Amino acid sequence: MDVLEVYASKIENTIRRFKWDKLQRLYGSIHNSIIGFISTEWITLSEKNSVLDGAPNIEDDDGKKYADLLLCEEDKPFIVVEVESSVSKYREKIDTIFRYLNNKEFEGPVFGMMVMSNVNETQHGMNCRHHWDQIKAIVTQEGKPIVLVSIEKDKAKLDKSPLSRLRKRNKYYPWNIVNIEYWIHTPNQTKEGKLLDISKKEYTSTGGIGNE
Repeated sequence: MDVLEVYASKIENTIRRFKWDKLQRLYGSIHNSIIGFISTEWITLSEKNSVLDGAPNIEDDDGKKYADLLLCEEDKPFIVVEVESSVSKYREKIDTIFRYLNNKEFEGPVFGMMVMSNVNETQHGMNCRHHWDQIKAIVTQEGKPIVLVSIEKDKAKLDKSPLSRLRKRNKYYPWNIVNIEYWIHTPNQTKEGKLLDISKKEYTSTGGIGNE
């Protein structure tokens, strides 16, 4: 097993320890909330972990690029993170991760993570739920070590309660998270599984469920 496969197994174990089910109580675009969630879960795992909220910029021919987070382990960066809910920006965000992984100024990071918050409807002519298959193809072609996390939402059946009435006032609020799955890529292998599925009633002690 090469070093990237060791890292892939470590990252799989790590994200499966995150308490993803808590996200079900967040309503809206939840971009900033997901960033806060990942930061908090990462720091909680170990006293040796730290986070740079707003990763230091990198600069190339296209100008400066900023990732959302840089997850650090002891005194080194480990995972560069992008969180995105707009399908039209997926390619841009994955390219930013590539640039961080290729940048020589960092002693690391060794892995990238892109978290995609999808709604199960058509936007810009694309079914958001399945759009991440195109990102998988891009990652596979590039050959970089990256974990993709897909958060899927379905329209909620809201009632006449005060909270439901408030949720009806904004197009982002009426959506509930129904599924979270991951896909981890290294040049020699891929791993995948589920982190949350509301059709399943039995959760592991780590907050996830077993692979299908």
